Amino acid sequence: MPPKIRAILTATVIIVGILLCFVRERISLDVSAGLLFGLTAFMCVAVWLFPEVKKQDSTKR
Repeated sequence: MPPKIRAILTATVIIVGILLCFVRERISLDVSAGLLFGLTAFMCVAVWLFPEVKKQDSTKR
């Protein structure tokens, strides 16, 4: 995945996490803010940390 797409995905995850922290009382979401922060941080790190799966070309041997 190109770094531009990773950056956009990371920014989107952070924005959604922040919005959920602000509106979790209004939507009656019984999740602690710490859990939302931890999940958001984990997803952002995972996008950059875990490598992309590469397919092997079957014609090369």
